Amino acid sequence: MKITFDKNPASKVKTDAFVFLCYEDKNLFNAELQQIESSLSTKILGISLEDFSGKDTEVEMIYSNDKRIILAGLGKKDELTLEKVRKACARAVKKANEYKIKKVAVEIVQDESLKRTIDVVAKVQTEACLMALYAFDKYLTTKKEKKIKIEEITFFSSSNNLKNFAKQIEDGIRKGSIIGKAVLCARDFGNEPSNVLFPEELANRIKKLGKERGYSVRAFGMNELKKMGMGGIIGIGKGSKNDPYLIEMKYNGGKKGDAPVVVVGKGVTFDSGGISIKPAAGMEAMKMDMCGAAAVIGVFEAATQLNLKVNLVGLIPSVENMPGGNAIKPGDIIKTYSGRTVEVGNTDAEGRVILADAISYATEMKPKCIIDLATLTGATVVALGHFVTTAMSNNADLTKEILDAGQATFERVWELPTWDEYDKLIDTDQADMSNMGTPARTAGTIVGGMFLKRFVEGYPWIHLDIAGTAMSNSASEYIPKYATGVGVRLITYFLRKRYS
Repeated sequence: MKITFDKNPASKVKTDAFVFLCYEDKNLFNAELQQIESSLSTKILGISLEDFSGKDTEVEMIYSNDKRIILAGLGKKDELTLEKVRKACARAVKKANEYKIKKVAVEIVQDESLKRTIDVVAKVQTEACLMALYAFDKYLTTKKEKKIKIEEITFFSSSNNLKNFAKQIEDGIRKGSIIGKAVLCARDFGNEPSNVLFPEELANRIKKLGKERGYSVRAFGMNELKKMGMGGIIGIGKGSKNDPYLIEMKYNGGKKGDAPVVVVGKGVTFDSGGISIKPAAGMEAMKMDMCGAAAVIGVFEAATQLNLKVNLVGLIPSVENMPGGNAIKPGDIIKTYSGRTVEVGNTDAEGRVILADAISYATEMKPKCIIDLATLTGATVVALGHFVTTAMSNNADLTKEILDAGQATFERVWELPTWDEYDKLIDTDQADMSNMGTPARTAGTIVGGMFLKRFVEGYPWIHLDIAGTAMSNSASEYIPKYATGVGVRLITYFLRKRYS
């Protein structure tokens, strides 16, 4: 999709439809309609406040004597937020897509109450438009028509002071386009079926992206994993005919010798549960159990194209968790890469076991911090639903940075405790720890995080359980059904804030 910025007056912008975002206020709305007519040199044929009142859930197509105009509501002016701008943009371009419009022009919102510079607003609007216009339809053969009809989005401004901040707007659109497309990339990886995207294929695709973006990729296969002693990854992956991999990505954007930020993503390309097999209902969604890995890939897409001044390492332990004849069994004891032993209480608590090896490997790099993203526990959905990512950390400063990033991107994060009392729940008699808590089903999300905490060796670390946010059962404004791409904007914001 082509994304551009047109510096010309609105009346000179060539497009099939215009998008304006409007407030929920009769006087403001009437003034905005007059401004639209003036800027487009047109006459609106008529609209009633009963049809459209500017509420932050509304969108309406109207007509002038020669133009199509889409109005999207922002709600009350004194309650305006960037998230309302995101959602309004998303509703507007979706409406344009419903009408099979190919070219749409979107006005940049300028409102001092947002307390954001114009480049930030332009970035947010660009991201929202791209994220809203997403469809995973590559495998459709009988429905030939593409779901996304829009081919070009042009942003414009009606401001008289455009010359003063045109460069800022262009910069915001450029960054928003990079980040938005990085989210779409993560969604594509998350939605791929597991018969197509298994660990080796995942490694090959990342290698291809690495060549395109200029970062290095190493993929450790079964023989190398055995030599390295990656017992966690091997143990979980050995039940499948598809061998496990540890994929290492390196982007050197910072100073030579600077410690890296390490981002670890759970890459279970299909999770049957193993011998502790899952119920059949809903198991098809377990192709998305690698959305943590998808987020890491998306972060690399963004960081490399934004030229962030950071040394960044991505680690993806990738397996299929299958109940084959060679599969790991409940009661088995695994020796992990760290040397610590793990008793398997349940083979469906596999993510923490493979992440343990990757995190131990990360500590050898003496990182500035370790961030892991994983669809780790169904318990996080029980606790907090699908609206927030849960976090556990050993570092207050890192936690604050991530929480702030969550507020800025609306990929919100909620911290859970890491008290010593929880650590004792994973102790077991015959190994250093169990991959399940005792008693079972107690503090499930926290137990998963406490397991990982034992492997970080004191380095600043935060665990993000995205089980509730990585997949959606229904579409909303800019969140699609199925893989959402969560984590990409969150971590990219964190990195930009630290290293821009």
